[in-house]
Amino acid sequence: MALHIVIMAGGKGERLWPLSRDEKPKQLLCLDGRASLLRATVERLLPVCDAAHMLVVTGADIAEAVRRELPELPGENIIAEPVGRNTAPCIAYAAALIQGHDPQGLMAVFPSDHMIADAQAFRETLAFATRCVARHPDYLLTLGTVPDHPETGYGYISPGRELHGEGPCVLREVEAFVEKPDHARARTYIESGYLWNAGMFVWRADTILEAFCRHMPAMYASLMKVQGLEDSHDAALKAFYGEAEPISIDYAIMEKATRVGVIPADFGWNDVGSWDALGKILDSDTQGNAVHGEVRLKDSKGNVVWAGEKKIVLIGMEDTVVVEGEGAILVCPRQRCQEVSSMARQMKAEEFPEGL
Repeated sequence: MALHIVIMAGGKGERLWPLSRDEKPKQLLCLDGRASLLRATVERLLPVCDAAHMLVVTGADIAEAVRRELPELPGENIIAEPVGRNTAPCIAYAAALIQGHDPQGLMAVFPSDHMIADAQAFRETLAFATRCVARHPDYLLTLGTVPDHPETGYGYISPGRELHGEGPCVLREVEAFVEKPDHARARTYIESGYLWNAGMFVWRADTILEAFCRHMPAMYASLMKVQGLEDSHDAALKAFYGEAEPISIDYAIMEKATRVGVIPADFGWNDVGSWDALGKILDSDTQGNAVHGEVRLKDSKGNVVWAGEKKIVLIGMEDTVVVEGEGAILVCPRQRCQEVSSMARQMKAEEFPEGL
């Protein structure tokens, strides 16, 4: 039972505007000075899966940039979505491709734009997950990361009874998926042992396809109509995505399925979903200022500052985000940086060239 990796690389990273733009979204950005988030994701997984068994699903508008970023992947392994339809169609299409080549293939799905501090611990967790799927082939598994603060920007998972354990690793039944909470409820979730929903999954390709057949019959029927996928990617993609409902895998499958397990994971995960989140990763000075580029600070603390070609100077500022992007500058309170994406979309709708 071979392991196949699916990397979802079609997101826009709107909350990291103005650095993340349509032509160079978040997954193609280098935020740590070493490699793009996409490149880092692939390098983290190459020790457990060869490039021939990796699929990257991305948008048609950046597919060539993705191919340049990942020259070791066969060209046909870069799947260019003609239009974004959220994560469920992406996963369904990839599962059909995998099952067509490997009827009992094992499938692991990961976002392309997250950071993981401990790559070895991540791989050990993945190895445990694959063993769990071998023991429970009818289960859909997700990796739930252990929270370290009451985050309101993530969904949560309530873990239940233990299904299997090996040393520090444990597989638990999922009792419930819950939506993004307010701060008070997030604190209660953490006290109750809830996990962050990190959007990482492991299952057999045939098992997830059976789940689509049961819970998303129209999408499954559309998928089955596009036979011979390996011979006509472009035609199949256009036909399937032309009919596919835009819906996340959580809403489409995970919240409906009855056999769902979660593995609590602690490998330094961060989805880099906002400037505040990035500020927690960047090196900070003694006043809690996280900066990139040429930045000068006086009587300032708790700021996140990203300088590009220009110098940025802050005097007497606290808990503020300042970002120099291409053609636009962002300034906002750190606690309101979740609103960046809606502002960027509004600018795009109003045809501002500085929008996404």
